[in-house]
Amino acid sequence: MEFIGREEELKILEEQYALDHSFVILKGRRRVGKSRLLEEFLKNKEHLYFEVDRETSASILTSLSAEISGPSDISLRFSSWSDALRYYASHAKGKAVIAIDEFPYAVSADKNLLKEFQALWDRYLSRMDVMLILCGSSLVSMNGLTENSKSPLYGRNTCDLMLLPFTFRQTFTDGDYRTAVERFAITGGVPHYMMLLGSKEPIEGAIAMTMKPGAPLLNEGEYLLGSEFSNLSSYNTYLKAMANGNRTMEKITGAVQAPSNEILPYIKRLMDTGMVTKIVPVTEDKPEKSRNSQYLISDHFLALWFRFVYPYAKSISRRESEVAVQDLKEHFVDAHVAFVFEDVCREELRRYLLSQGICAEYGKYWGKGEIDLIALERKNGRAYVAECKFTSKPMGLTVLNSLKSKVSMVKELDDFDITYCLFSVSGYNDDMAGKCGDDVLLFDRGELVN
Repeated sequence: MEFIGREEELKILEEQYALDHSFVILKGRRRVGKSRLLEEFLKNKEHLYFEVDRETSASILTSLSAEISGPSDISLRFSSWSDALRYYASHAKGKAVIAIDEFPYAVSADKNLLKEFQALWDRYLSRMDVMLILCGSSLVSMNGLTENSKSPLYGRNTCDLMLLPFTFRQTFTDGDYRTAVERFAITGGVPHYMMLLGSKEPIEGAIAMTMKPGAPLLNEGEYLLGSEFSNLSSYNTYLKAMANGNRTMEKITGAVQAPSNEILPYIKRLMDTGMVTKIVPVTEDKPEKSRNSQYLISDHFLALWFRFVYPYAKSISRRESEVAVQDLKEHFVDAHVAFVFEDVCREELRRYLLSQGICAEYGKYWGKGEIDLIALERKNGRAYVAECKFTSKPMGLTVLNSLKSKVSMVKELDDFDITYCLFSVSGYNDDMAGKCGDDVLLFDRGELVN
């Protein structure tokens, strides 16, 4: 498959490669392209690339020994990671890169491995012309390497690189903007999903990927959860509730009929993986102390899967997908795309404001009414408040008037000068002609209307 994008990440890796010795942590959700990035980076470099399987420690070392031996007639056999990697580094021809993929599997198989790597780095590799890369998809495990002060590897890495899905703008080059948003709502900018979707129409592509016999992503949600957790029943329950629009703790507890003190530990663990995000109104002065919070599934594909696939998984596996398909066709936009479009609009507004040299704090507001998007430029006392409409009809003056009415009820915005921003994917009615000015910005398909 053709390698596209990731110029910034490749540049960072090359900068690390230029150092006398470097220790890189590379992490990111499954399917995001970490292995493909490593493959591209390692081209034309002396390197050892080893992907760890879920096996016993002894079996992993046997595979590592075979990888280092290569096609030669000499069969090497190492009794430890330290012996194996020291041997490779000392026999490399010039600068060497050692890339260990799915490193958390190795740690799970050997509880003493982190201490072994600490000694290996401190005593040997940090004194050699070597670049060590530890790569993994379990964000809880990978974050623990660099964020937990008790970790044996804490403070030793020279780079902590998170590989993120592509942004909407990175996925959209040309073509129909509305369709591009719908496609992004399915793939979330994850390269593997983008490849599977290909050039299919969004809904038909989602059906082919998740609801047909042999669909490659029918069990994807549980696969992603299974890479982080063992007992999935509670996680499935809470994610399904969130995917159905229950975002506050009060609504989640009502949907699953369980108390908040039972639910919160699971949600916090989901937040640690990046699958769930906790947000508070952007107008809060002390957000860390706010109790007015919402919990969102931050992964667009996972939100789609738990809303439209998981509830019907058994029926789909029996080739009885008619109800699931009908639900997707009827509610794809209002139950999913409309919310993803708010994230797209945030990206578009940020892009525009940065082009004007404006740095802002972005978020939402709920309380007395709800505002889809707010960008606070606290330095100059200006708030950009936005309404995002993903509809097939042109936007009219009633939307602008409604937004103004909602803003007037938000006392936290009283001290800000207001710029009203409207985002449409279908243009504007004639009654909006001449409305774009200093205090009103109209965006159509992501671009400012003159």
